[in-house]
Amino acid sequence: MTDRVKYYSDGMEGRPFKTNPRLVRTGIVSDDYSEMTPVVFGGKLLLLATAKPTAEANPYGKQCLWVEDVAMHQVIATFGEGCAFGSGFVHDDTFYAFAVPRDPGGAQRIDCFWSEDLANWESANALLPDEGEKLYNESVCKAGDRFVMAYESKESKYPPFTIKFAESLDLRTWTKIPEAIYGTDRYTACPTLRYIDGTFYMLYLEWLQPKWWFETYLTRSTDLIHWEQSPRNPVLAPEGVEGINTSDIDLVELGDKVIVYYLYGDQKTWHRAASAEFDGTLEEFFKHYYCET
Repeated sequence: MTDRVKYYSDGMEGRPFKTNPRLVRTGIVSDDYSEMTPVVFGGKLLLLATAKPTAEANPYGKQCLWVEDVAMHQVIATFGEGCAFGSGFVHDDTFYAFAVPRDPGGAQRIDCFWSEDLANWESANALLPDEGEKLYNESVCKAGDRFVMAYESKESKYPPFTIKFAESLDLRTWTKIPEAIYGTDRYTACPTLRYIDGTFYMLYLEWLQPKWWFETYLTRSTDLIHWEQSPRNPVLAPEGVEGINTSDIDLVELGDKVIVYYLYGDQKTWHRAASAEFDGTLEEFFKHYYCET
């Protein structure tokens, strides 16, 4: 057993994404984890990730959640045994993690975990599905005096997948926003939600059917109901060794940069976790895709 996350180079270092020359791949990848969220906690860049069962730093031998000190490539907390589709959020010196109990057919709930010291964790059931619904990825942001969650849903009346929304005042108890739903006419998955100056920005995955090809798109809204897609989509499109998929993007502002993580692979048998950096603020990152300066 080790507490180190394994990283290596994939040869993509310095290669920018085509619709944003300021978003540049680091070329550093890992096979140890899947869905992830970079956060700043205690003055450090940490990564909340869903660890693969095969990762040497995973003590459970099944999927779990871990927190990595990015600078050290060291796992400093493991919890949430059997959970997947993890995402992280920091508020008032408390680290929050959201995830679903792993089920190949889709989860029956979203759980919330929280800790002030990354050693002692509490948890609660945050959100339950509607009848006949399964839950997958989720993302949380602060919007004024409330918190908003975007979550990935699968149910028979819509194409898989759609994105729904819920709100909370305490990050632990959530209420669905039934009138807010995105992607009822096509595949839309893996949401990442941010709120800046009165506007929600949502990154998500589009399947460019009928081709087996997946790209990350950006859309925005002021009310979670009416959405405007970026004229510069896609944000992420696979190139080189990245296969046919660039998905599960998440990001955080750190100093004068935005740190970006995402997955690439074939959407069937393999994927890797990769990173990129944007030279600028989070607001500049999003406004770039709407031709704003």
